[in-house]
Amino acid sequence: MFITLKSTDKMTQIHDIMDALKEGNIPLLYDKAMTTSREKGEYLAQFTPDVFDELHDASALFFTSGTSGNSIGVVKTREHIECEIHAHTRWLEGEYFEQCLVTVPFFHIYGFLFGLALPMEMGLEIVTKDDFLPHEILNLCSSKPTLCITNPVFVRAMLRLHENINLSQTLFISSSGPLEAEEAQRFEEKYSTRLTQLYGSSETGGIAIRRGGERVWTPLDGVNVTRDDEGILCVESPFVSQAVFDQNFTPIASPFRTTDIIQLVEGGFEIVGRASELVKIGGKRLSMIEIETFLERIEGIDEALGFVEYHPQQLRGESLTLYLVGDETKVHKTILKKALHDHFGGIHIESKIMMVERIEKTAMGKKIRSRLVT
Repeated sequence: MFITLKSTDKMTQIHDIMDALKEGNIPLLYDKAMTTSREKGEYLAQFTPDVFDELHDASALFFTSGTSGNSIGVVKTREHIECEIHAHTRWLEGEYFEQCLVTVPFFHIYGFLFGLALPMEMGLEIVTKDDFLPHEILNLCSSKPTLCITNPVFVRAMLRLHENINLSQTLFISSSGPLEAEEAQRFEEKYSTRLTQLYGSSETGGIAIRRGGERVWTPLDGVNVTRDDEGILCVESPFVSQAVFDQNFTPIASPFRTTDIIQLVEGGFEIVGRASELVKIGGKRLSMIEIETFLERIEGIDEALGFVEYHPQQLRGESLTLYLVGDETKVHKTILKKALHDHFGGIHIESKIMMVERIEKTAMGKKIRSRLVT
């Protein structure tokens, strides 16, 4: 039968997930704060797995974060999970840890694999709680050799702290969003530590890693990466799911076509941008993520979220709206517009800049682009 997690408490979730797997049930794992995930999970919970032919080997069903407005369920078999864990233990070979500190939720595929399955495989104590403060993470990581499973939100928060703590016995793994190479390098230098980023998705599982200030992503063992005629990354591996659930279960084609545009380089690939997040401004294709990252490096701006609207009947065909979180006294809109103009090759665009109190995010720290900010 399908099992939904009743509790939001992380330690209770661990026991609920493990009990479901031991009893041969299929846990439905999703962020209950995301409406579409919750609705689809509640719908599926009405049925038994034998109703769906596509679930013959399913061990768990993970729902994507739904940041674009639609969440889908991704079927994972025991073989998917075990193959991926073995691939990660290979690149972690030779490492020594006494505990695994988990700052991310277990209902996400990344949190499940790295916060639960991997430390169990490595025989590590799992340390977690519902909400961490950045300085708590530093204190826990300094107590003993630690594998810390986190995301870019926490890494950036720790970068802003003034503490100087030696964390040379800790390896940080970050996923669910990109960190700039310069950010990763600064983090390693600040805390005398190591940071590895994981790239992948619910559908594909892990695809590649990059360490420290590296720009090139190195595919995991068993992962074959290609680039189609449009520059889109395509993936084949033992971790790629065979079916997803939206209104119905649908088989996944192989190789799996992602939404990321890449350049193949020696030893791996570089990500140019996400096709769904590339915008055309002044005749140039730019990544909205790149624009937001550039703004977030400016003093006084903590977070940025941007949208482009197209007006084909007007002389200026696009308008850019930027929502910023930060210190309004340090944000000078005229200077910001000039900085954007100069940094992105002299583009001219009609833009509106608005200061807001917060930008909504998923439990994994991803910005929700389909909702209004407040």
